[in-house]
Amino acid sequence: MFATSPARRRLPMLFTLALSLAACGGGGDTATEPAGGAGGASGSANGVTIDKFMFAPGTIEVPAGTTVTWTNKEDPEHSIEDEGKLFPESEALAKGDSFTFTYDTPGQFPYICGIHPYMKGTVTVS
Repeated sequence: MFATSPARRRLPMLFTLALSLAACGGGGDTATEPAGGAGGASGSANGVTIDKFMFAPGTIEVPAGTTVTWTNKEDPEHSIEDEGKLFPESEALAKGDSFTFTYDTPGQFPYICGIHPYMKGTVTVS
């Protein structure tokens, strides 16, 4: 029988932890994306992608008068619900569907998925 070092016994545990963090997005769901930047996975400077039960980017900064587009990239349906009731909750978005809203007033506007309320994001309007 071979002896296993303590470091070698921890390796599977560390690997499992790394996989768990990767599956959760590595905790990076609060990254800020400026309006003129690369814009997240949707390819739009003012786009938010819904994938892996997360909004990406989790926080987006835009100037007043900007239209923000959320696009669902996964099979489960999602909706967009402004926590301050700035706009009515969107209809359920199937894979490939989008929802848009134009932000005219400066401020911070947190939103959630109305179907999965643990999914959260924020639009900051300057």
